[in-house]
Parts: sequence; structure tokens; C-alpha cells
Amino acid sequence: MRDLTAIPEREAFQPRFPAHPIAGLAGTSFKPEHLRAILTGPKPRGFFEVHAENYMGAGGPPHRALEVLRTDYAVSLHGVCMSIGAPQPLDTAHLARFADLVRRYEPALVSEHLAWSTHENVYFNDLLPLPLTDATLALVCDHIDAVQEAIRRPLLLENPSTYVLFRESTMRETEFIRAVARRTGCGLLLDVNNVFVSATNQTCSAMRPCGWRTRSDTMLVSSM
Repeated sequence: MRDLTAIPEREAFQPRFPAHPIAGLAGTSFKPEHLRAILTGPKPRGFFEVHAENYMGAGGPPHRALEVLRTDYAVSLHGVCMSIGAPQPLDTAHLARFADLVRRYEPALVSEHLAWSTHENVYFNDLLPLPLTDATLALVCDHIDAVQEAIRRPLLLENPSTYVLFRESTMRETEFIRAVARRTGCGLLLDVNNVFVSATNQTCSAMRPCGWRTRSDTMLVSSM
């Protein structure tokens, strides 16, 4: 397991927003059109998930809305375009923008997908599955290490929604994800909907999908 505490801090951390604990609370996806109702209605107990790629511009209305939301609530920053499973190196410009968002908004949680969506200079509007091999494991771990070094904190990795299996795979999905977590120190964002989709496509039980076992302090359950 990689020791993230060994990564030196580049500068002293000065919080910009209040700390809102999320232990025991539920979260929901934030939609900008709901901001007025969130601010003027009864204050809910919980937090909001935002997609990182919606806020990678320098400023404008999206950031003004997110700053207002972040003042009153914790947020979970969820990326969908890092392409952690792609065979090519991570897009350093995209990773830098992602890390800037983490520093700017101090999210309670940061997550990405166990998937790939790029090949050379081609970008696919999908989160594609991986062959679960030792070579893929090494590649994914290297990419997660790079992300965690950039954001200076552990990443939550979301389990994929798989529509196909690969003949090349040498391990089960649960074995693969446990190995990634052990090697990198990342956590798990357990997407319940993805478990059911994968179980349906692989004709196995979603209630006992190949033995999900993980420590409770590294797992967040999602149905988003």
C-alpha cells in the first residue's frame, strides 16, 4: 500500500470553506437548476456530488454556483474522464485541472471510474471495461498513484458497469479491485446500480457478486 503521508506538501494548506462532516449522511447529485430551492428551502442534512468536468473552466456561473453551494454543504467531486484504465499515460493537462478543483473546493470525497475512455487522440463518450490481468493491474495502479500524488489525498475508485468479459482476464473483478486498493491505498466507491448491471450481464447474483469484501472505512455506497 502506498503511504500517501510521505508525499511532501508544496505549501501550507489554508481552508477556503467550512468543514462539513459527512459521516452517516447521504448525498445526491447537484443540478444547477435546483440551487435556488436548495438555498431558500429547508436545509437538508447531507452533501452533494458534482462532476468535475462541469467545472474545469476558469470561472463564470458554474463556479459562482458551486462556491455558494460549497459554503453551506460538503461536496463530493466525481470525475468521469480521467481514463484511468487506458494504456496511454494520463492526460497531464486534465489531471492538473482536476487537482486544481480539489484544491479550490476542498471536497469531502474525490472519486473516479475504473474504466477507460480514450485511445491515442480519440475520446469516447463511454466508460469502457478492462481486461483484468496483471498488466492491467500494474497500469491502473500507476495511474491511481499519479492521481493521488497530484491531489495529495486518497482517491475513491468506482466499480465499473460491465457489458462484456474478456478471455484474457485472469482474475475476478473483486480480486482486481482489492489488489488495486492494497497497492495504492485508494478507497472504493461502490456503485450498487453497476453491481446489478454487471451481475445481470454476467448471469450471477447481485446479492453475492463474487464476494465483495472491503473495509468499511474505505468504502462509500452510491446508487447515482
